[in-house]
Amino acid sequence: MMQSYLAGTAVTVSIPLVDDSGDPIQPVSVSYRVVDQTDTQVVPSTPVPGYTQGATYVSITVPASNNVIQTFSTSDDNVGDIDQSTYGARTIQLTCVDSLGNTTMLAASYVLRPVDILVTGLNSFQSYAQAQLTRMYIANAPGWDGADEDARTAAMIEARDHLVQLNYYLLNTNVNFGQDSLNYIPEGQYVSQYAATNSLFMFNGMLGLLTPEQFSQLPQRFIIALQKAQVAEADYILAPDPIESARQQGLVVDSIGQTKQMFRGAKPLRLPACRKAMSYLSYFLTNTKMIGRA
Repeated sequence: MMQSYLAGTAVTVSIPLVDDSGDPIQPVSVSYRVVDQTDTQVVPSTPVPGYTQGATYVSITVPASNNVIQTFSTSDDNVGDIDQSTYGARTIQLTCVDSLGNTTMLAASYVLRPVDILVTGLNSFQSYAQAQLTRMYIANAPGWDGADEDARTAAMIEARDHLVQLNYYLLNTNVNFGQDSLNYIPEGQYVSQYAATNSLFMFNGMLGLLTPEQFSQLPQRFIIALQKAQVAEADYILAPDPIESARQQGLVVDSIGQTKQMFRGAKPLRLPACRKAMSYLSYFLTNTKMIGRA
C-alpha cells in the first residue's frame, strides 16, 4: 500500500538506485519529473540536485505547491460526477543514464489525502467523528472495532456507495407521468422538496444525486437511519458475516465433522447492503416499480 501524506505539504521520498532485479546501478546522471494520478506532468524533467556518482539512493523533495489536490464545494451541483475524487497521487519518475548511455527508469509513488476525507453529503452520510459516535449506538461491530482509521474511512466510502443504490420513497422526484402510466396525473409531474434540481430527469430514489446542501435538508430521522446503516455496512465490509456471505453464494448445507447445518434451498435475494444495514432503513425503503400499459 502506498504511503500517504497530507495534501498541500512538502514530501521527501528516498528512491534506491537498484534495477528490477534488485541489483545496484551506477548512473552518471539522474533526472526526475513528477506526474499526478492522471499522468499529467506536475514537475518537468529536472536534474536531481546534489547527485554524485556512486550514491546508492537519491532523495527528491516535492514542494507543497506541487502537492495540492482538487477540492469540491459542498454546494457543487455535479455531485454525481465527483464520486470519490477526494484523494490525489504523485509519481516521481527517475531517468538514470550510465556511462555507456544506457537508460534505466525508476519510479516511486505516494498518496495525497485531504484533512477531512469523509465529507457529509459528498462521499459519506457523516464525518469520521460522527461515525465514531454513531458506532456507540450499534451493538456488536467487530469489523469496525478491529480496524484502523484508514480502513474504516475506506469502508465508509464503500458503504455509502452500496446504500445509494437502494430506492428511497422520500426521493421519488420529478417523475414525468405519461398517459401510458398507471400513475398518470394531469399535472404531468410530481416534485419532492428534497431532490428537485431540475425537471428533465427521473431520479426515482437515487440518493447519490443529492448535493450536500440537499442532503442536509432531508428529515433528521432519515439522516440518522442512513448514518447507522452506513456504519453497520462498513462493519460488514471490514468483517463479513461468514454465514450471510456463504448464503449469498448459494450455500445449502454446511458440514463440519458430525455437525451439519441445513439452509433453505432457494438462494436469498441479493441486495446492495447487508441485512443489518437494511434493517435501519426499512421504514424508508420502497420496492415498488412503475408499470406501463401497452
